[in-house]
Amino acid sequence: MVTKKFPTLSTEGKVVFIISLFVLISVLLGGMIFWYGSIFDGVRSYVRGEGLWAKAQKDAVFYLDSYSYNRSESDYNAYLQALQVINGDKNARLALLESPPNYEEVRKGFLQGQNHPDDIESMIEFFLTFQRISYMRDAIFTWQSADQMIDELKQLSEQIRIELNAANSNTEKIIELRQRLQQLNGQLHELENRFSLILSAGARWVKQATWLATVLVLIIFIGIALLVSRQIIKGITKAEQRLLISESRFRRLKESNTIGIISWRTDGVIEEANDLFLTMTGYDRSDILTGALNWRDITPVEFQQRDQQAIRELLIHGRCEPFEKVLIHKLGHWVPIYIGSAMLAGNQEQGIAYVMDLSERKKAEQQLKLAATVFAASSDGILITDSSARIVSVNQALCAMTGYTEGELLGQPPSILQSGYTTGEEYSLMWEALNKSGQWQGDVIDRKKNGALIPMRVSINQVKDADHQLTHYVAILSDITERKATEEHLRHIALHDPLTGLANRVLFNDRLEQAIRLAARNNTKFAVLFLDLDKFKPVNDLFGHKTGDKLLQKVADRLTRSVRESDTVTRLGGDEFVILFENITGQKMVEKLLSPLVDTICSPYHIDENDIEIDVSAGISVYPDHGTDAKTLLHHADTAMYEAKEAKGNALKSL
Repeated sequence: MVTKKFPTLSTEGKVVFIISLFVLISVLLGGMIFWYGSIFDGVRSYVRGEGLWAKAQKDAVFYLDSYSYNRSESDYNAYLQALQVINGDKNARLALLESPPNYEEVRKGFLQGQNHPDDIESMIEFFLTFQRISYMRDAIFTWQSADQMIDELKQLSEQIRIELNAANSNTEKIIELRQRLQQLNGQLHELENRFSLILSAGARWVKQATWLATVLVLIIFIGIALLVSRQIIKGITKAEQRLLISESRFRRLKESNTIGIISWRTDGVIEEANDLFLTMTGYDRSDILTGALNWRDITPVEFQQRDQQAIRELLIHGRCEPFEKVLIHKLGHWVPIYIGSAMLAGNQEQGIAYVMDLSERKKAEQQLKLAATVFAASSDGILITDSSARIVSVNQALCAMTGYTEGELLGQPPSILQSGYTTGEEYSLMWEALNKSGQWQGDVIDRKKNGALIPMRVSINQVKDADHQLTHYVAILSDITERKATEEHLRHIALHDPLTGLANRVLFNDRLEQAIRLAARNNTKFAVLFLDLDKFKPVNDLFGHKTGDKLLQKVADRLTRSVRESDTVTRLGGDEFVILFENITGQKMVEKLLSPLVDTICSPYHIDENDIEIDVSAGISVYPDHGTDAKTLLHHADTAMYEAKEAKGNALKSL
């Protein structure tokens, strides 16, 4: 029997073989990591897309609900814009489900859905790859389930719009539509949660599957690598000539406290190292003696190819160009270094390396990179000035917010944004706080380049150097337009009657107190007119409360159009109204104002095909003739009104 012998590789050949094997492992692992990353990039893109869809849905409900209250066309247009995002995602899904998929329509749909352009390809690939997986099928089904609800949302919007634009708007119908809108919003929210849960479960499944595949491949290749490494180690000769270096020279190198120095071998053995290098890597001299400190072992796989390039340069030229790499600290973390090396004269196995620790520099670079990323990616405007308050840097969010370009702002004072609505005294207080505590926060009203006003929440901080000298100011500006609008809406609700839109009791009392203070200071007069509708209860009894509510609204409208702009019309509740007449001359002027007002109220009303007639009883009090405080004036007017009602007339009865 003839035994076939395999050719014996030289040491160099064995080294090349093992490095090639590890390079192959690295490439395969890199490919798997890339595939793994692509999958999760698709999951991330769909999760982000779901967030955009959910936000658009909530915005649509919010603006439609807001439109049902204030009838603002801007709110209705905002609702339509939010629907465009939802429709875009729907169109993209339908185009993907076509056979073959319509990729142009898919991209248009995802862009309309406000997905990032860079995410679209990964979303398409993920959808087509995993659409037959159970998790993706369930996610698509949930996605499709929302279509019917979105269609119902559109129908609701049309009903609300029709009802609001009707000549005789039905308040109860609008309330019913609002309630259905909120129910629909809750159902959509449940679908959104279900979609997120399905995606999360699918992501976990993909993670487990890819992890198992990665571990299996690693086990196979590590087994091969260990087997080959064992054969190579057996074949490497142990007879190596040690490098002879002058003891005194090496001692001086060892004692260096500015740079790490090692004596190394091409097989990875570190024969000697100075204290700085040992401190840098976390090892001690006992590790050198036992062979635990090996530069190949403490070099991550990612940098082994660069090390091999350096070895080739050393073998050809006797030295290599310094380069950056990392070493693995004994505790496991990476230490970035800058290393240069040279071979000992006449020796192809041993050399000297000079190592610098780059940890602090890398940390500083990372901090600068992070700061730059935050600066560029922040959704808030960021403005930086020098110590003399001249703008030296702005981010794109501020430019988009104000309409100015970066070039137009650089070198200018921040006052370029001032609108004049924030007083000089307020700015003085701001500077006082800045100089005292180094920071200030507050609200201002700035002006865009096109002249439009923009309310801002501003936070300013001083920046000082190591000597505590002021170098810069950093301001962060947030657009609070929506917050201010919400506050104004809530304030209006708190101070106005929900049925008629007139001032309520709270607002009337505030204006009455103001009128008392003003009249007392200027020695002027004003009147309080108390009105009560006669025959209103029969209207409710005969025609229903809906008709009664419409009658109150028409009365409120007539009152508002019949008084002066400076007067305040208030509904206290039920069929009681109060009017505050400011700047009157006396009783005769009040009677002159009252007569046409009563005629206007008593004119017939045509509501829901019914002709309705009512009377009104009125009572009046004049400041300061009938009292000098709010309680007395209201009581006097109320008493006068009841006396007029008992007399069954509408004429003013003065007490």
